[in-house]
Amino acid sequence: MVIKKETMLEQYRRKFKKLKNDPGIFFRDYFNKRYPITNTEMGVSESTETAFLEYSNINTVAMPDDRAIDVVFTWVNNTDKAWKDKYDKFEQAYDRVQIGLHATDKARFEDHNELYYSVKAVKKYLPWVRHIYIVTDNQTPQWLDGMKGVTVVDHTEIIDSQYLPTFNSHVIEAFLYRIPSLAENFIYFNDDVFVAKELPQEHFFSANNISSLFVSTKNLYDMRKRGVETPTLKASFKSIDLINRHYPYDIKNTLVHTYFPLKKSGYERAWALFHDEITEFLPNKFRGHNDINMASFLVPWLLYCEAKAIEKIDICYYFNIRTRHALTRYEKLLKLKERNASPHSFCANDFTSNKDNRLPDYHERLIAMLETYYK
Repeated sequence: MVIKKETMLEQYRRKFKKLKNDPGIFFRDYFNKRYPITNTEMGVSESTETAFLEYSNINTVAMPDDRAIDVVFTWVNNTDKAWKDKYDKFEQAYDRVQIGLHATDKARFEDHNELYYSVKAVKKYLPWVRHIYIVTDNQTPQWLDGMKGVTVVDHTEIIDSQYLPTFNSHVIEAFLYRIPSLAENFIYFNDDVFVAKELPQEHFFSANNISSLFVSTKNLYDMRKRGVETPTLKASFKSIDLINRHYPYDIKNTLVHTYFPLKKSGYERAWALFHDEITEFLPNKFRGHNDINMASFLVPWLLYCEAKAIEKIDICYYFNIRTRHALTRYEKLLKLKERNASPHSFCANDFTSNKDNRLPDYHERLIAMLETYYK
């Protein structure tokens, strides 16, 4: 069969007809082709997400039956009076020069009850998880009573007393490996990260005990050139400097804003190599300029450098819940679920309270979407 090739003139006529009959569709398709829609930090266009999702689920070797994997959350309830009084006391007395950009923005601590839905998602879509730990500062979620397989861990159980209280998530994350009875392999979640579909253990840890490293296409050096150096960005560069003392790898990229597969042994190795540098930033009550982001950068990349982690793909929808852009993400996520085509995860990030184009009822919109998604 001979397929007739469309001439240039015929292409122009077809496009003009489309523009004339349905200009909305014409311009939508034009801009989608010129500027492909991306929902993630992977640089993957929306049109190719399905292929990446299908590829990521291919596992030829089954996980050993005795492999234990736990989940760890960090969480704070900023409406708790005792916590708020403590926070206000230290925030007002703290040297402002030592505090990093956005470190005391109220959005960093605002509780939208996301944890309830994130735990619910783990229970529903990761039924193989052995145990869930919630690390908090003398707080307990109201809805937790009677829920099996979940343990609250107070800061005092894992963090040295001289560093408490702390309102710096980097400090809290530095001590996660001390959780009593924690499995060697565990997955670290912020409470705004949600599993969006059923995932196998091998998505996080291979059968040969290699952990997954979900690398973003965001280049740290490009981010620094844009001139806004957040505590997290500075912490990432400090981590790179530390890693380069011992390993020859040229690390340039962030990790995806999703969950982080980690190992207790990776933490122990990091503390052994960089004890002085870690203890140097631990007194920072709020995110500072010399922090190290151990859970979300140093430990995962250290595991990679020691051949205990490998780059993998996680399609994670990442958006700011305070902007109107979140509404398009909510609609898209719900439609994808109906089609059984959900991404691996999504991060409903509460980025900053001073964002332009603010959505006035952002809290209610988020909860309505989560309630529908996980009903």
